[in-house]
Amino acid sequence: MAENGDRRDDRRALIAVIAAATAMAVSLSLSLPLVSLSMAKRGFGGDIIGLMGALPALSFLITSPLVPGIANRVGAMRMLWAALLLSAFSIWSLAISDNIYFWFLLRLLIGLSMATLFQISETWINKIAREETRGRTIAFYVAATTFGFAFGPILINLIGAEGVHPFLISGAIVLSAGVAFIDVGHRLPSLDGRGTHSILSFVKAAPMISAAVVLVAFFDGSILTLLPVYGLRNGLAQEIAVLMTTAVLAGNILLQMPIGWLADRFNRGNLILGCGVIGVAGAILLPFAMSHPPFLWPMLIIWGGAVVGTYTLALVIMGQEFKGADLVTATAAIGVLWGFGSLTGPVLAGTAMEIVKPHGMPAVFATACLVFVGIALFRRRQA
Repeated sequence: MAENGDRRDDRRALIAVIAAATAMAVSLSLSLPLVSLSMAKRGFGGDIIGLMGALPALSFLITSPLVPGIANRVGAMRMLWAALLLSAFSIWSLAISDNIYFWFLLRLLIGLSMATLFQISETWINKIAREETRGRTIAFYVAATTFGFAFGPILINLIGAEGVHPFLISGAIVLSAGVAFIDVGHRLPSLDGRGTHSILSFVKAAPMISAAVVLVAFFDGSILTLLPVYGLRNGLAQEIAVLMTTAVLAGNILLQMPIGWLADRFNRGNLILGCGVIGVAGAILLPFAMSHPPFLWPMLIIWGGAVVGTYTLALVIMGQEFKGADLVTATAAIGVLWGFGSLTGPVLAGTAMEIVKPHGMPAVFATACLVFVGIALFRRRQA
């Protein structure tokens, strides 16, 4: 009976954490374009807007290594609530000031708090996920948060981007995540203890997991920004070019649960390698698919789902191989690696588009996926 009660508590905690992470994703993906649109209307150039857009990735690089130590001192639950409140009040403060330097500070604080929230959430999920259903649990988390990131920009079309109320709504959404934590806060696992790994030694011990995180951050940071531009340069109408991103996001959401189901039944190392191979194939086929729309749309769905599937499987394998304090360190390392990939992806892919016209972007993606496949094959041979 006690075991059944624990399982029910774990299910409630999982639902709460996933719901909270989805709310955080909606808020972040709503506030990011709101800031960019507001700055564009005030006459700021693309360079300043781009610097503002890079702050979330920078926040992950700064914050992730610090979360375990701070959580040890103040407690994970206090840190969670502090991050929620800081994020909400920083978003609301965007609506009451026009000072660009203050906006940079607020944007950095939002990124720092969100990095903290996602790191605690991912540690929590992997600690309470049962091994026999770990794949489906992590897949549902990734699909739900991806849906949240996709829904934020849609919400702008519904509520508008003018005035203060979009910022008020965005702050309220992130604060609503706290409601999910109220009933299950006692299930929050301890983030203390001293593990056997540092962030650097984790990268050395888990190169395939590390490479998958950098790959997906690289892909995610580039695809949303540059894929519509790539479509326009290849002769597509603006409305159709924007839909390319929608197709990739649809694959990110729809294919994670099938990938998670497979991860609970088959060798996870083989699956992540297969997703990487599909990533290479999709990048190579993209230039040819641009002139064949019936082939383009399903290919984008499968390509996006497979590439993001490497991240899903990386989290699954991480939870399988790292326990206790080492899992906390591993999650911190993932935050650092995600920040690195998000920072470098748009820069490298955008530069490649200018050097190798018009197909520099898929060439960079193919190279990145190929590097990942090489690391995965090397790791498989070691195993």
